[in-house]
Amino acid sequence: MDQNVQLLLQLRNTHELRVELAEGKKLGALLKVRFYIRTKYWDIYIDDEYSYFNVNQQLVCIYLVMDALEEYNEADDYLLWCKANRLNASDTEWLEYYKSLDKAFQEIELLIGKINSFINPLDYQLNAGSFHALLNYEANDQL
Repeated sequence: MDQNVQLLLQLRNTHELRVELAEGKKLGALLKVRFYIRTKYWDIYIDDEYSYFNVNQQLVCIYLVMDALEEYNEADDYLLWCKANRLNASDTEWLEYYKSLDKAFQEIELLIGKINSFINPLDYQLNAGSFHALLNYEANDQL
Protein backbone atom coordinates (compact mmCIF):
# COMPACT_ATOMS: atom_id res chain seq x y z
CA MET A 1 0.00 0.00 0.00
CA ASP A 2 1.19 3.52 -0.80
CA GLN A 3 2.77 5.13 2.28
CA ASN A 4 0.70 8.33 1.98
CA VAL A 5 -2.53 6.35 1.65
CA GLN A 6 -1.52 4.38 4.72
CA LEU A 7 -0.94 7.62 6.68
CA LEU A 8 -4.35 8.93 5.64
CA LEU A 9 -5.97 5.64 6.64
CA GLN A 10 -4.21 5.76 10.00
CA LEU A 11 -5.43 9.34 10.56
CA ARG A 12 -9.00 8.32 9.74
CA ASN A 13 -8.95 5.31 12.04
CA THR A 14 -7.16 7.00 14.95
CA HIS A 15 -9.51 10.00 15.06
CA GLU A 16 -12.70 8.42 13.70
CA LEU A 17 -12.91 10.86 10.79
CA ARG A 18 -15.79 10.86 8.33
CA VAL A 19 -17.28 13.20 5.77
CA GLU A 20 -20.88 13.66 4.67
CA LEU A 21 -22.56 15.93 2.17
CA ALA A 22 -23.87 19.03 3.96
CA GLU A 23 -27.03 20.98 3.27
CA GLY A 24 -26.52 23.58 0.60
CA LYS A 25 -25.77 23.84 -3.05
CA LYS A 26 -22.59 23.30 -4.99
CA LEU A 27 -21.03 26.62 -5.89
CA GLY A 28 -18.96 26.12 -9.00
CA ALA A 29 -16.39 23.48 -8.07
CA LEU A 30 -16.92 24.09 -4.34
CA LEU A 31 -19.00 21.56 -2.48
CA LYS A 32 -20.17 21.98 1.13
CA VAL A 33 -19.43 18.94 3.27
CA ARG A 34 -19.69 18.12 6.95
CA PHE A 35 -16.39 16.94 8.42
CA TYR A 36 -16.63 14.83 11.57
CA ILE A 37 -14.06 13.98 14.19
CA ARG A 38 -15.90 11.48 16.34
CA THR A 39 -19.12 13.41 17.14
CA LYS A 40 -17.86 16.99 16.61
CA TYR A 41 -18.25 18.47 13.12
CA TRP A 42 -17.54 21.49 10.91
CA ASP A 43 -19.03 22.52 7.58
CA ILE A 44 -16.20 22.90 5.08
CA TYR A 45 -16.21 23.79 1.40
CA ILE A 46 -14.02 21.48 -0.65
CA ASP A 47 -12.79 21.87 -4.21
CA ASP A 48 -14.44 19.04 -6.15
CA GLU A 49 -13.35 20.24 -9.58
CA TYR A 50 -12.75 16.66 -10.77
CA SER A 51 -15.92 15.21 -9.17
CA TYR A 52 -14.10 12.77 -6.90
CA PHE A 53 -16.36 13.37 -3.91
CA ASN A 54 -18.24 10.17 -3.06
CA VAL A 55 -19.36 9.43 0.52
CA ASN A 56 -18.59 5.76 -0.14
CA GLN A 57 -14.92 6.66 -0.62
CA GLN A 58 -14.20 8.22 2.75
CA LEU A 59 -10.41 8.46 2.37
CA VAL A 60 -10.83 10.52 -0.79
CA CYS A 61 -13.34 12.73 1.02
CA ILE A 62 -10.99 13.16 3.98
CA TYR A 63 -8.16 14.04 1.59
CA LEU A 64 -10.37 16.71 -0.04
CA VAL A 65 -11.17 18.24 3.37
CA MET A 66 -7.52 18.20 4.49
CA ASP A 67 -6.48 19.76 1.17
CA ALA A 68 -9.07 22.55 1.59
CA LEU A 69 -7.82 23.25 5.11
CA GLU A 70 -4.19 23.27 3.96
CA GLU A 71 -5.09 25.67 1.15
CA TYR A 72 -6.78 27.98 3.64
CA ASN A 73 -3.75 27.87 5.92
CA GLU A 74 -1.33 28.59 3.07
CA ALA A 75 -3.27 31.58 1.72
CA ASP A 76 -1.77 34.82 2.95
CA ASP A 77 -5.10 36.60 3.03
CA TYR A 78 -8.74 36.53 2.01
CA LEU A 79 -8.15 37.94 -1.48
CA LEU A 80 -5.57 35.28 -2.33
CA TRP A 81 -7.83 32.56 -0.95
CA CYS A 82 -10.71 33.83 -3.12
CA LYS A 83 -8.48 33.93 -6.18
CA ALA A 84 -7.24 30.37 -5.54
CA ASN A 85 -10.84 29.17 -5.22
CA ARG A 86 -12.16 31.26 -8.14
CA LEU A 87 -14.55 33.16 -5.84
CA ASN A 88 -15.94 36.69 -5.91
CA ALA A 89 -14.12 38.43 -3.03
CA SER A 90 -16.88 41.04 -2.72
CA ASP A 91 -19.38 38.35 -1.68
CA THR A 92 -19.80 38.84 2.08
CA GLU A 93 -20.96 35.24 2.53
CA TRP A 94 -17.49 34.04 1.47
CA LEU A 95 -15.84 36.56 3.77
CA GLU A 96 -17.83 35.25 6.74
CA TYR A 97 -16.99 31.67 5.80
CA TYR A 98 -13.29 32.56 5.46
CA LYS A 99 -13.31 34.15 8.90
CA SER A 100 -14.95 31.04 10.38
CA LEU A 101 -12.18 28.85 8.97
CA ASP A 102 -9.63 30.17 11.46
CA LYS A 103 -11.59 28.84 14.41
CA ALA A 104 -12.40 25.55 12.64
CA PHE A 105 -8.76 25.09 11.63
CA GLN A 106 -7.55 25.62 15.21
CA GLU A 107 -10.19 23.30 16.69
CA ILE A 108 -9.38 20.56 14.20
CA GLU A 109 -5.65 20.86 14.83
CA LEU A 110 -6.23 20.57 18.57
CA LEU A 111 -8.02 17.27 18.00
CA ILE A 112 -5.86 15.62 15.34
CA GLY A 113 -2.56 17.51 15.40
CA LYS A 114 -0.99 19.23 12.42
CA ILE A 115 -3.37 19.18 9.46
CA ASN A 116 -1.80 17.16 6.66
CA SER A 117 -3.41 15.74 3.53
CA PHE A 118 -0.30 13.57 2.95
CA ILE A 119 -0.86 13.70 -0.81
CA ASN A 120 0.74 16.24 -3.11
CA PRO A 121 -1.90 18.50 -4.74
CA LEU A 122 -0.22 17.91 -8.11
CA ASP A 123 -0.89 14.16 -7.73
CA TYR A 124 -4.55 15.09 -7.16
CA GLN A 125 -4.69 17.35 -10.21
CA LEU A 126 -3.04 14.76 -12.46
CA ASN A 127 -4.68 11.69 -10.87
CA ALA A 128 -1.18 10.31 -10.42
CA GLY A 129 1.14 9.00 -7.71
CA SER A 130 -0.36 8.75 -4.24
CA PHE A 131 -3.75 10.12 -5.29
CA HIS A 132 -4.06 7.46 -7.98
CA ALA A 133 -3.08 4.86 -5.37
CA LEU A 134 -5.76 6.30 -3.07
CA LEU A 135 -8.44 5.91 -5.75
CA ASN A 136 -7.32 2.34 -6.42
CA TYR A 137 -7.34 1.53 -2.70
CA GLU A 138 -10.87 2.95 -2.28
CA ALA A 139 -12.13 1.10 -5.38
CA ASN A 140 -10.69 -2.22 -4.15
CA ASP A 141 -11.90 -1.59 -0.59
CA GLN A 142 -15.48 -1.35 -1.91
CA LEU A 143 -15.40 -4.85 -3.42
